[in-house]
This record gives sequence, structure tokens and C-alpha cells, in this order.
Amino acid sequence: MKSAKISFLSCLFSGIILFIIGTVLMVNIRTTPPTQQKPDTALPSSNSKDSIDITETYKNSGNPLNFLVLIKEASGLHTDTIIIGNYEPVTNQISLLTVPRDTKPTGKSTLKINNVFSMALNKYADLPKNQQKNKAIEYTTQFISNLTNIPIDYYVYLEIDTIKEIVDMLDGVYFDVPADLRYPDPSQDLNINLKKGYQLLDGDKAEQLLRFRKPPYSLRKASDDLRKYYDGSDLKRTEMQIKFVNELIKQKVTLLNMPKLIPVINYAFSNVITNISLSDTLNLAGGLTRANKQEMNSFKLCGLDRTINEIYYFIYTQKVENVKTREQYDTQEIIDKYFKTKTGKFSPEPDKKYNYLSVLPKNPSNAETESKSNGKDKP
Repeated sequence: MKSAKISFLSCLFSGIILFIIGTVLMVNIRTTPPTQQKPDTALPSSNSKDSIDITETYKNSGNPLNFLVLIKEASGLHTDTIIIGNYEPVTNQISLLTVPRDTKPTGKSTLKINNVFSMALNKYADLPKNQQKNKAIEYTTQFISNLTNIPIDYYVYLEIDTIKEIVDMLDGVYFDVPADLRYPDPSQDLNINLKKGYQLLDGDKAEQLLRFRKPPYSLRKASDDLRKYYDGSDLKRTEMQIKFVNELIKQKVTLLNMPKLIPVINYAFSNVITNISLSDTLNLAGGLTRANKQEMNSFKLCGLDRTINEIYYFIYTQKVENVKTREQYDTQEIIDKYFKTKTGKFSPEPDKKYNYLSVLPKNPSNAETESKSNGKDKP
């Protein structure tokens, strides 16, 4: 429990639960602005009955693990943020892979990857409410494992609304907002209005930052600053979310202050569905004295923009792109190097292995419109 690996894992688990919405479990509240730093990030936790004792797993093996983070949209049941992460305890390295919400996983329906969770809720509608979501998340985790060919150990499911309370409990997070962000939308009870600049974001402002994707007018009319960081795509929004999480972890995941930590953990576990127990997370938290924070590896799926039956889809082509270098690789090469795990509770099912060629409809007119994806969200 006192080892550097367990200590860093504690930090990572706190960060991922806070991930994207700031659910950091390891907290040391500060009241003065920290110096601006570079990115890095974290991992998951849970409270299901058959949870895995992560303490023993890492104390005895030091094996890498993969985790899935699902963030539900503010309105509706779609999981619009989908990220697979890996933690390598030997090198203290973190790797993340984003899955675009419009990814088409099958050629037989109008399904998009962000619809799978809501579809699974209907599939398990006859179960008691307290079991319905857990089964739907397990189904979604298996579905994403089949799509990406990545074994997944743990999952974390969050709702974007959770951010306000958690970030306020942390006394806010300092962040450099890259441009003036404005997007009024009464239909969603959403009013994004953030000024450019380094500032303290409370829960409400943090939610505005994490939900912003594009202005309510053409990007051609937007400022240079806005066009530099946003192109209207979910991928760009996810990149900004990751930057926010990096800052949150750097500012808040420092020396433990247990009296302040426990209320945050309790609130997180009452608003998070995950397959690692609260007791395991508290045990890990107790062993954290400091964290060796490193810059993470960030990847995203590559694909084609396709409109099929007047519906926009992202067709994943079994390649991934390094977000920093923009270099592309075969997905399996990246999996073998950055997303290895020895446990993999949710492993790819051989008979359901994804093949993007089977997703593309055999229609000559579609071939003419095929293009390399620009990540634009075209609902």
C-alpha cells in the first residue's frame, strides 16, 4: 500500500472518476492560483457487488489495466463522451483513446456508438431500476471492447450534471479559457458565456467549458482564437475536456487532506456507476502521499465521414491518430504498445470483431462521397 505504484494508482483512480467532469477523489484544496502546467491524467473506480480488489491486484502484480469512461449528456440518455484509458504502473504512464460519438458500429441499423447505452437500457427494461443501469453499462463496455478490439477491466459512468457540485466542493479550478465562448440554448437550459483568459472556474463555469462545442453561428464568422481551438467537432471538445482534467489533477491531486477528501468520495460514489468498490478506493486513497504526474499519450480513432440514408456517421477505419503528432497507425500496433492488460474482464468477442468494410453500404453513390474524417459532428 505504501509503494509508489499503489500511491500513483490512487491518484489515477481519483482523477478518472473526476475525469471530464472533474470528479477527482484525491484532493488538497488550494485558495491561490497555481502556476500553469502541462497535461496528464487518470483512472476509474466502482461499487458493484462483484468488484475486483484493485489493491491486491496492484500490490501483487503491477500489471497494466484498461478502463472505460462514459459521460452522459445533460439532456437525454446518450453517452456523448467515450474514452478508453490505460494505466501502466511500471512506468506510471497513462494513455487515452477517444471514440467519436457518431461512430457507426454496425451496418444493419441506424445505431451510433453513443446510442448503445440507451438501447441497452431498453434491453434490460424489465430489471429493477437499481440493476438496469449497471447491466446497460456492462453491455456498452462489451460493445466498445468489440468495436476497438481493446480488453477493458473497469468502467466509470458519469453524468455531466455532476460536475457543478464536485468542482464547487473543490473550490473551483483555475483554467486558461482559450477564447470567448458563447452559446445560448434555452431548450437545453444552457447558457454558455465565458470570457477568454486564465481564471477560476466554479462548477457552473466548468460545465459551460466542458459542454461548449461551437458558436451558434458559422465558424467562418468566429474569432481567430475560437477557430484555433474549436472546429465544431466532438473531438475538439473532448481535447478541451482533457486539458481541463489535466489542470484539475495538477491543482487538486496533491497531498491528501482526508477530512475534505471523504465528502468528495462519498458524493462521487453516489453519482458514479463503476465496478470498483468504494472501500477499495478509500484504501488506495489512504496510501497516497504524493503522485508522480507524467504527460499522457492521447489518441483518437481515425475514420471516414459518411452520410447514409441522410444520417451522418463516423466510419472508424481501424486506424488511430496521435493527437499531438497527428501521425496515424494501425490500431493493433497502438493497442500492443499502449493498451495492454492481463485481466480484461470485458474482452473482444471473436465472432463480433469489427470490420469497417462491412459497415460501408454497397452503394456506388456513397463511394463518391467518401472522405477522410475531419471529426465534424453532423447530427
